[in-house]
Amino acid sequence: MGKIDTRTVLIEEGLKALLSHGYEGAGIGPVLKSAGVPKGSFYHFFASKEEFASAVLTFYTEGNQIVRTRILGDESKTPLKRLRAYFEYYEQEFARENPIGGCLLGNLAQSIAAHSDVLRHELHRAFAAWQHDFQTVLRQARAQGELPAHLDPDETAAFLIDAYEGALVRMKTEGSIAPLKRFATMTLDCLLTNHP
Repeated sequence: MGKIDTRTVLIEEGLKALLSHGYEGAGIGPVLKSAGVPKGSFYHFFASKEEFASAVLTFYTEGNQIVRTRILGDESKTPLKRLRAYFEYYEQEFARENPIGGCLLGNLAQSIAAHSDVLRHELHRAFAAWQHDFQTVLRQARAQGELPAHLDPDETAAFLIDAYEGALVRMKTEGSIAPLKRFATMTLDCLLTNHP
């Protein structure tokens, strides 16, 4: 396995470990074992566990950005249909996971953000990028008359992420996607519906 391939495999296995066990519970030894990488190799690629978590977070957020761009940028659908498609995509992804890992941003925010300024700042940037993408879609929805007039697109974007992260926590606790379905019903079918 080449140097770049080894680093990528470590990051992919690290993502699984961080989603399953959180920052504190994700040991380097088990990650190396599942990646098939000798124990001494870790520090060849990462100076610390914090740097490793940062690389995993970057990998994760870049992947999510690709998904958001593809789904939220699909102008063949109305803005709110794009938003619905986004949440449905992740609902299906989580339904396939066993055990359900949840969102790395939320997992790390709960476990490490208070202890690592580096990761806290990276998490802040990741949440801000996600919120910006939602703001863009919601502003388009407002311009097209889809978004109820009393809802501010920017505040609504922040609220959607806050509520969704809460639903993800409940999903992990319950081991079920029922909280995501509840989130979709309450936000997409009730809050964001422009009733006559």
